Amino acid sequence: MASKKTILCSPLVRSTAQLLSIVATVVVVLSSLDVSADAKITYAIKDGNENVVLSSNATEMEQVLEQAGVEFDQLDLIATEASDDVVNVSLTRRHYVTVECDGVTTSLLVRSTDTVQDVLEHLNITLKEFDQLNVPVNTVLGEDVTELTVNRASVSYHTESTPIPYGSVRQANPDMLIGEEGVTSEGVEGSIVERYRTIRMEDGTVTEELVSTERIDAVDEVVSYGTKTKFSAPTNSLSTSSEYITNIDEEEGTFTTSKGVTYTYSGTRTLNATAYTEGPNGQTSTGRTPQVGVVAIDPKYISYGTQMFIMSADGSFVYGKCVAGDCGGLIDDNDVDLYMNSESTCERWGRHNVTAFIITGTVEEG
Repeated sequence: MASKKTILCSPLVRSTAQLLSIVATVVVVLSSLDVSADAKITYAIKDGNENVVLSSNATEMEQVLEQAGVEFDQLDLIATEASDDVVNVSLTRRHYVTVECDGVTTSLLVRSTDTVQDVLEHLNITLKEFDQLNVPVNTVLGEDVTELTVNRASVSYHTESTPIPYGSVRQANPDMLIGEEGVTSEGVEGSIVERYRTIRMEDGTVTEELVSTERIDAVDEVVSYGTKTKFSAPTNSLSTSSEYITNIDEEEGTFTTSKGVTYTYSGTRTLNATAYTEGPNGQTSTGRTPQVGVVAIDPKYISYGTQMFIMSADGSFVYGKCVAGDCGGLIDDNDVDLYMNSESTCERWGRHNVTAFIITGTVEEG
C-alpha cells in the first residue's frame, strides 16, 4: 500500500521567505504509488467551490493543473493526499492585503478563506468602540478585498445646561397680620442637562449626538402672607352676634370667623344700613319669619336668598351671618334694613354704613 503525504495550508504569511519555502514544496512526489510509468492517475481537484476530476499520467502538479484547466498562482497553496485509487488535490488561493492602522501600513499574505477578523488578530489590532473598518469584520477575504483601513475614533463628552427658573407660591399664614408677608422658603433654580458625545474620526469626520438628558426640577419659593385681622369681640351693644371675623384671605376669597368656620365669598359691598322690626304676626316678602338674621334689600341690587356677613368697617358692630329675605318701599340700590328685636333698638341704631361679605359657600375642614 502506498503512503500518504499531505501539504497543509500555512497560516497568514507576512514574509517572502516563508512564501518561497512553501512554493518550493508544491511538487507532488508519487514515486511510492504502485503504478507503472504509463499508467494514468486519477486526480480529484478541489478549488474553492469547484471540483474537477482528471485522469492523467502527469506527476508534476503544474502539469496536472494545466491539464485540468485550473489556473495556478505561485502564491497559492496546494495540499495533496495520495492513495491507491486517487490523488486528492486541494487549492487554497492567497493574495496580498494592505492593512492601514495607526499610521502604519502592513502588507500581509492571506488566504481567501481568512476573514478580516483573522487579519486583525494576527496583527494584534484591537478595535475600540466607534472605530471603523472599511469592510465588516466577518468579511471573508476573497480576491476582491485587497485593502483594509482602520479608521480610529477619538471620543469626548460635554454637557449643556439650560436653567429652569423657579416660581413663587403664595401661602396664607393665619398668624401674620393682613398686609405682612415674607419669604419662608427660598426658591431653587432647576436645569435641563444634556450630555453630548463628539466622535472625531481619524479621517477628519466629526459627528455629535445627544446621549442623555437629565431634568432637575426647580423648587418654588414660598411667600407667606398674612390673613389675620385686628378685629376682636364686638364692643357695640347693638351687635346682634358675638361672632367676628378673625382672618380674611382676599387672594383665596375666604374669611374665617371666631367660631372657626371658613366661608368663601365673592366680594364685599358697603351698604347704607337702617333697622326695622315686626310684630309677632309679621311676614317678609319671601315668606320667611321676620327675625334677627333676615334683612331687607333691593332685590335688583342684591338677590333674594343671598347670604351675607354684616359688620361695621372697624369691627366694633357685628350683625353677623344673615340672609336677604325681605324688601321695602324705601329701600333702593345699596340700602339694607337690618331686623332687630325692638323699636328702641332700631331707633338707637339709626343709620350707619356697614360692610357686607357676600357668602358663596363654606369651606369644609380637611
